[in-house]
Amino acid sequence: MPDRVRQTRIYEKVVEEIKGDISSGRLKPGDPLPPERSLMDQLGVSRSSLREAFRVLELMGLIESIPGKGRFVRRPRHSSKEGDPLRERGLPLEDEAILELMEARRVLDPAIAREAARRAMPSDLTKMRRVLSSTREGLDDLESRAKGDFDFHLALAEATRNFVFVNIVRMNFNLIMATHDRIYALLEDKEAFLNEHKTLYDAILDRDPDRAESAAREHIERIYKTLQEVLALKGVSP
Repeated sequence: MPDRVRQTRIYEKVVEEIKGDISSGRLKPGDPLPPERSLMDQLGVSRSSLREAFRVLELMGLIESIPGKGRFVRRPRHSSKEGDPLRERGLPLEDEAILELMEARRVLDPAIAREAARRAMPSDLTKMRRVLSSTREGLDDLESRAKGDFDFHLALAEATRNFVFVNIVRMNFNLIMATHDRIYALLEDKEAFLNEHKTLYDAILDRDPDRAESAAREHIERIYKTLQEVLALKGVSP
């Protein structure tokens, strides 16, 4: 166990080191990352720790791997809509990745909620109730709130009996958990977050797919718009 903990801390430090280089501008969008051997020597880490750090950075949308060429700092996506203040002013990559995730959830979450309302079993409903209760108890703690969010949406996905939905939710929330300190610090509407989960649960309890889909859509739309507004007000500073 100590070796595993030490390994985890090492890769997290590598992630923070590379994130710092990107945030400071030492590594710019499109820049290649140094070769693995060079980074291993520079940071004093093993290949396995370095590759785990790369995996997390890719998940966070900060770097990308191009087969046969190497790893690069990801170029920002440019909005096709004119007058997008966030993209025009230059959204930090980490925040852009968060918004892209929320855009994907705007499509996925309502579909998952609809299927959950159709297929949920009593054991699924019990799990959702337990998650809602534990989430309320840890509402003031960012990490507890993030875990409660993950547990609730995972329970929804599991209720669909569709392994693809389950895997997608796990992948999405891996990014959310990797950046939870950023996301949940921006989302200060703790009671709205919990109440919307309760509304969604009630719709699933009533076996009402239309209501569940609508509740999920309203929930993710509010989160997406809140993040856009808060980032704009903060001048999109990291």
